[in-house]
Amino acid sequence: MEIPVNAPPDREARLLLDSGRDLFGGGIVTETFPTCDQYTLQSDAFSKAVLEGGEVPVSIEDGVANMAVVDAIFQSGRSGQWETVENVLVQ
Repeated sequence: MEIPVNAPPDREARLLLDSGRDLFGGGIVTETFPTCDQYTLQSDAFSKAVLEGGEVPVSIEDGVANMAVVDAIFQSGRSGQWETVENVLVQ
């Protein structure tokens, strides 16, 4: 992902998938996603679920898993080493 945390509000987001076929990027496939305000879409989907009594689009387990990744990133910054989510969850 060119900008992995926040999609740009003024242009398409691009995801580059590399098969690793060679060292020169010969296996790269680019997926593009239309310009959008991801926070508005997220809020609209949540509001719709609340107003219509439906399910929220993302589970609580997904939120917990995302926070475990964020914690691993912070731990990596403190330790100066690669950290795995599993290592952070057991601390």
